[in-house]
Amino acid sequence: MSELQALAALRLHPVEHADDVWRPSPFHVEALYPAAERVIGSALEEARQSQGASPVGLAVRGIRGTGKTHLLGWLRERTQAEGGYFFLVGLLDAKGFWESVVISLLEGLARPSADGRTQLAAFLAKLAAETNLPRMKRREADGRSPLTRATLDELVEKLRLLHPRTGREQRDVARALVLLGAGDLGLQDIGESFLTCVAEGEPGERGRWGISGARPTPQEIVRGISRLLALTGHCVIAVDQIDTLLAQAGMTTSAEEGFSWNDRLVVERVGGGLMSLREVTSRTLTVLSCLPSTWTLIQKHATDSVQDRFREVPFLQHLGTEDRALALVARRFAVRFSELGFEPAYPTWPVRPEYLREATEFTPRQLLLDIDRHVQDCLKDGVVRELGAGASVPSVPVAPTEHDHAEVDALWAGLRSRTDQNPRLEPDSEDQVMPPLLAAGLAAWIMEQGPEAGAYRQDAPPSAKPALHARLRRALDERTEDEIHWAFRAISAKHHNAVLSRLRVASVAAGLDSAVPKRRLFVLRNGAWPGGPVTRTTVEEFEKRGGRVLPLGAEDLALLGALRDLLAVNPPGLADWLATRRPTRDLAVFQDALGDPAPATPAEGVSTPDVRSTPRLRPTPDVGSTPDVRSTPDTPSSLDTPSSPDTPSTPGTPSTPSTPSTPGRAVAPSPPAKPSTKPAAPPVIPVGRDLLTGTPTRLDLEALRKHAVIFAGSGSGKTVLIRRLIEECALLGVSAIVLDPNNDLARLGDPWPQPHHEAARAEEYLHGAEVVVWTPRRDGGRPLVFQPLPDFTAVIDDPDEFNEAVESAVASLIPRAKLEGRTAKTHRGQALLREAIDFYGRRGRTGLAGLVDLLCDLPDGLSTLDGAHKIAAEIGESLKAAMIIDPLFGGSGAPADPGVLLTPSPGRRARISVISFVGLQADDQRQSFVNQLQMALFAWIRKNPAGDRPLGGLFVMDEAQTFAPSGTMTACTQSTLALAAQARKYGLGLVFATQAPRGLHNRIPGNAATQFFGLLNAPAQIAAARELASAKGSSVDDIARLRTGQFYAALDGEPFVKIQAPLCLSHHPRAPLSVEEVLERSRR
Repeated sequence: MSELQALAALRLHPVEHADDVWRPSPFHVEALYPAAERVIGSALEEARQSQGASPVGLAVRGIRGTGKTHLLGWLRERTQAEGGYFFLVGLLDAKGFWESVVISLLEGLARPSADGRTQLAAFLAKLAAETNLPRMKRREADGRSPLTRATLDELVEKLRLLHPRTGREQRDVARALVLLGAGDLGLQDIGESFLTCVAEGEPGERGRWGISGARPTPQEIVRGISRLLALTGHCVIAVDQIDTLLAQAGMTTSAEEGFSWNDRLVVERVGGGLMSLREVTSRTLTVLSCLPSTWTLIQKHATDSVQDRFREVPFLQHLGTEDRALALVARRFAVRFSELGFEPAYPTWPVRPEYLREATEFTPRQLLLDIDRHVQDCLKDGVVRELGAGASVPSVPVAPTEHDHAEVDALWAGLRSRTDQNPRLEPDSEDQVMPPLLAAGLAAWIMEQGPEAGAYRQDAPPSAKPALHARLRRALDERTEDEIHWAFRAISAKHHNAVLSRLRVASVAAGLDSAVPKRRLFVLRNGAWPGGPVTRTTVEEFEKRGGRVLPLGAEDLALLGALRDLLAVNPPGLADWLATRRPTRDLAVFQDALGDPAPATPAEGVSTPDVRSTPRLRPTPDVGSTPDVRSTPDTPSSLDTPSSPDTPSTPGTPSTPSTPSTPGRAVAPSPPAKPSTKPAAPPVIPVGRDLLTGTPTRLDLEALRKHAVIFAGSGSGKTVLIRRLIEECALLGVSAIVLDPNNDLARLGDPWPQPHHEAARAEEYLHGAEVVVWTPRRDGGRPLVFQPLPDFTAVIDDPDEFNEAVESAVASLIPRAKLEGRTAKTHRGQALLREAIDFYGRRGRTGLAGLVDLLCDLPDGLSTLDGAHKIAAEIGESLKAAMIIDPLFGGSGAPADPGVLLTPSPGRRARISVISFVGLQADDQRQSFVNQLQMALFAWIRKNPAGDRPLGGLFVMDEAQTFAPSGTMTACTQSTLALAAQARKYGLGLVFATQAPRGLHNRIPGNAATQFFGLLNAPAQIAAARELASAKGSSVDDIARLRTGQFYAALDGEPFVKIQAPLCLSHHPRAPLSVEEVLERSRR
């Protein structure tokens, strides 16, 4: 087997679904979370040893991707290996807490136990043996032989004699469980309807099997099942999906201040249910798996006693050590390579150990996703490369395979031509037939979505007695696990009792609620429902809550069957074939279910979804309103018009964006709006399109007062985003000063050589914006000279700002005066320099030459330091030498005035002053210049604040890590931090951009309310970006796989949304300008 074939066979499965808990995992690493496993193991042993009481519950907390689902899988395997029972509760409806638990228990009983039998069959076998039921009758009790009433009566009587209280109180539940485990479908329906609290289908049908006419509540059913199970073993009930429940209701820690009483009621119901679950169950360990923010909400807003009934498991977080990263990867690879008979060069091949040493800040999922991306890139290129800390090391080159689809076309034609093996929808086989059919159809539909397929996933295969046959999920916010759900359940039963039970169970499992349009349920049924008022009322209620009934015709069944068989064959090039041919477009059921718009208006009495459920973006101004000339350019942006073929949009949708709960057809256009008398909307900047919803993403212009930071590496589209921000501000009349260290921003005044897809808007920008390129220290261009001292007269009346100006001046002069270092001499020199600048500034002086004269002839009494005159004279001489060496440093020439840099010529809307560094080659030269520029700008903006304008000006710093680095001080660090902290109150917006998040001073992102995260490649920088995003309560797990122009955007403190940024309006080729080209533009 070749190396490329071995890579192709790897299946990393970095994203585990809740149902993966039920699958045996060969990848468990004992040393991954040892503290958490010890706490859970101790509680499990307490439940096993208990005679009845349940131990204190456990709260397993961890951010997305830390291994919570994997840990639950390990717990399931251990519990069942010890003879216990495991259940997974997927809670999606707080109102139906106990109904959800009942349904989860019944579905869990249909899951396999350690010996391969279902947990229900294993329990019934143990119960029959413990009650000493005769051997042949035990086969009736556990479903292996037809059940008789006499055997059921004997079992229940022996149970009552052996366990009097439980046998007496839970005799009906015991009878129903035996009926549920019988081989006869009719008996199963009788048992299930009782356990799910559905009314008796036919009078006397339960009485014939000894069940009384009592109507227990779901909570009483849970108590009964738990007490009966406890007779034969201990239990674990793991509660999951609470994160999604709260997120779909728009409830997050960041939105707490806006919680209504109804929001708090949801949390209270969840918390109260968790508290009662421990009290109701016996010998049962309750485990809550959730995000840290969800646990915080429960602690703060649920019943106080909830915290007393749950103990926190040690926090699941990053890998932490190299050994854990090595063990995680080696274990995954060893299992698969062993199956293939492949011998890798080293245990983690093709991932080099040095890469794993830098991945300790990753979560397990983040690490596996990065490795999976690398593997897919290798397969795409047909070249095996090792993933290392530096550049990838190529191994064996293989020509990439190209697929012409002919082979798959032929296979598909053969599968579609069959008529004798087409599946059928029948009552007695729907639970076996429909899950694989729908799974294949949804898998194909997801692959057809191309680049956006990663936003979708479907649930793993259900149990043998499923509540739902399939569910499609679309991730909206990975930080909160907010999702849209489309659930499917086929119901072909003819008997109304079976229909009612299945419909009720499916509705609870799907969390169907008319107030939560993010959860949809589609019942697949051919033909009419059974007659009768109860069935009619139940179906009407189902539809009022948002459920829909769809037919599943023979053609759809045949097509689903063909897709199932095609995916089983998995021919080469299948994914590309699906994305090209898109066979699911011919599935009528998917066209109806996945292309149906949400209702335009809610039903009477139903509240609309809370705005917190989706990112709060600036809407388009009302039609008919009179916009402010600064806020709305004459030409609309392409972000407000249908997508061009090059504009990313959600696959499967038209260019008109649909509602967040809909992946399909566009909503019909609204009638023309009436003229509005509302005031003009605040000016906004379009920054892209939401990649999930397709809706335009806009940033309030005023939000830039609170600054923005862009973290993105080479090839991310960072420069294009910077340019578009500058251009959009210019269209709104906001001038900018732009630092250009790489010669790729001096083209801001160049038109595209070919027509731009936003030609009218680009023309408006080029005619309205005046782009001036400045070239400090290059007389052949447009030189600039800055004095190193600020205008102290502008800040002398404000002690704090005067001290800031003094500190900035000292910081800029220390390198020039050769006062760096930690010696006593430099310490005294810095002190005297500060005293001299303070003295000089308080007398209204600004020129550097005057300060040098002051130092060379120090006034008596200015300093109390011994030898002050000698120290001052040495500093003065050093500054003189610096002025000679660097003509820009206090040299001749007109000092640049920020007012000139930011004031457009008559007839222009805004000026963009691009400061090119072609004449400043060394970092210290650039840093000194930027410091002088920032001090001048600080003084100018204080004299010329924006007032009631949204934004007075923009200052853009690319490669910001070279000017305000982390850990070390440069000549401009102090002034940069001062601007970041103070500029907002005067209306100056700052935009910082860097390829190295870890290299930027932490006070920069700390002062930036708007943040963009683009493609990063180095593991250390990826980890730093994820840490910064986590501090804002968000996750950017796929930052290493973003495409050019894709960014995570947190606008003005809002949660992150994934966007596709637009192309800039000015020409931006791949190569930067040469020095001569920059100088030529500066002379225009």
